Amino acid sequence: MFAIHRRVKAVVAIVSAAAIALTGCSRGSGEDNAGAGSAEEVRVASLGLGDADTVLALGITPVAVAPWGSQGDGDGSGVGPWAKELLGDAKPEVIYNTASGFTAEVLEQVTASDPTQIIAVNQAVDQEAKKSLEDIAPLTVKPESFEDWQIPWEEQVKTIAAAVDKEEEGEKLIDQSEEAFEQFRDSHPELQGKRAAIVMPYDGKLGLYTADDGRGQFIENLGFEIPQELQGDGSSFFVDYAPENYSQLNDVDYLFVLDYNGAADELKKDSTFQGLDVVKDGRVRYLDTDTGNAMSMPNPLTIPWAVDKFEEKL
Repeated sequence: MFAIHRRVKAVVAIVSAAAIALTGCSRGSGEDNAGAGSAEEVRVASLGLGDADTVLALGITPVAVAPWGSQGDGDGSGVGPWAKELLGDAKPEVIYNTASGFTAEVLEQVTASDPTQIIAVNQAVDQEAKKSLEDIAPLTVKPESFEDWQIPWEEQVKTIAAAVDKEEEGEKLIDQSEEAFEQFRDSHPELQGKRAAIVMPYDGKLGLYTADDGRGQFIENLGFEIPQELQGDGSSFFVDYAPENYSQLNDVDYLFVLDYNGAADELKKDSTFQGLDVVKDGRVRYLDTDTGNAMSMPNPLTIPWAVDKFEEKL
């Protein structure tokens, strides 16, 4: 645990060193844009899930952030507890509901933040939204080879680092993040290869996150394996399980349940769920909202923080 905390400090140290140099960004558009080293002030609007964390880890304080949660969730800063130290006293424009689409209201808020560059990598940006955002400032989105919301965290870091002309810093952050996973794996050889699933209760059912989702990626990076037969046909990053199908989860060694805003309380009262062997055998672990949010968007700030929380649960 203490080694993980040292890695968080290492990220802060890298950021502090990077912040000494003025970083310039290009005014071109598209996913391949990299900073051209201009002397203008860098004003990055970060509109993808977890993109703000990566931007902060690279030494840039965003002027706008798009949190995953709804207005009223958290403390209103737009970032999670893992990013508070790097955000400091800054108060970026917090733009809610981008996951539901880039509406006129959202675009107005982006414009009001007066960005010189827009980062929307871990996000769904259709052609209409892309054009609207490019009219505001140069835009960086995910490579076309990845589906919406399914870009691997390493590629997210590389894409954002290239966009702000900080590729070397990005590689260092990836190495540090991988070290956090590696230390967990080395510390827990008994967990390697164990069958696991991570689910969220909602609307009277369970949504199981596949290996294409950040939460699925996270537990697999820890050394667990999500059984292929639980992941559906690969067309989505989650698979719904109705109560009559809960028994399919009995064969996992660990079932991780995300307790988003108290959703697990109802599940604990569900007789069907409570009757499962995986529950009766004590193979269920409940993870709180912040931990679930961190796992949903693996990046250089959330990874060491969430690994630490995960360690506590085990």
